[in-house]
Amino acid sequence: MPIVFKNVSYIYSPKTPFEYEAIKNINLTIEDGSFTALVGHTGSGKSTLVQHINALLLPSSGEVMVDEFVIQPRKRIKNLKGLRQRAGLVFQFPEYQLFEETVEKDVAFGPKNFGVSAEEAMKKAHAALQEVGLDESYWQRSPFELSGGERRRVAIAGIIAAEPRVLVLDEPTAGLDPRGAHEMMTLFKKIHDKGTTVVLVTHDMNIVLRYATHVVVMKDGAIVRESDPISLFASDTSEFALEIPLLYQFAKKLQDRGMAIDLTHIRSIEDLVSQIKKGGVRK
Repeated sequence: MPIVFKNVSYIYSPKTPFEYEAIKNINLTIEDGSFTALVGHTGSGKSTLVQHINALLLPSSGEVMVDEFVIQPRKRIKNLKGLRQRAGLVFQFPEYQLFEETVEKDVAFGPKNFGVSAEEAMKKAHAALQEVGLDESYWQRSPFELSGGERRRVAIAGIIAAEPRVLVLDEPTAGLDPRGAHEMMTLFKKIHDKGTTVVLVTHDMNIVLRYATHVVVMKDGAIVRESDPISLFASDTSEFALEIPLLYQFAKKLQDRGMAIDLTHIRSIEDLVSQIKKGGVRK
């Protein structure tokens, strides 16, 4: 089932001098199995919006539906654990949430918290660690002895060990070098390909071009555009302060100089190379 926002607004510090409406009358459907990117400048409301998906925030007005769960203002959710198992949220620096003495115990904590036996939780932890590229040599180590990138993988394994149907990612590549960012996004693409709905908050338009199936543009707490990535970058994005991905810019320049490049099929360097080999120069 899709995730549905109906007339959702959220106000921080209501009825105080610091009152601030972060999102305003949001109506949005995130389709089941999609890879949806939320983009927009800092302060546009992206992170506030996604924190409603697992009820970390409750709307000030309106409602959010995630499968059978309905999230409404000032109403306690009967099965909050069930919702948070369904929708896993990875924060911007998830490695700061590590706390257990060993890697495997930290990753197993989530499944155990959702009612899985200790033995089954450990099996899920080991499977998740292998999925993020951390083999047995890491399992008994302290997470605090690992590199920054390895700690982030442990934290993400802790989320996916709970086998969420929706994975919400808030700037998951922040602070990573290009290689680390590529490895992280390759992991999320693999998870998405297995059927998990992915909701990604990012400022990196190169990531949006390569991985997203749907893009939601936010500005000043409101949704100002919904599109697929290619259609978005083919249009004027200056009013949204979005950068055009470098790959798309390069492909467009090749097209302008006479090469038979179909921009609607450019998502990766491999796509562009393939078209150059096949297309050549226009007659």
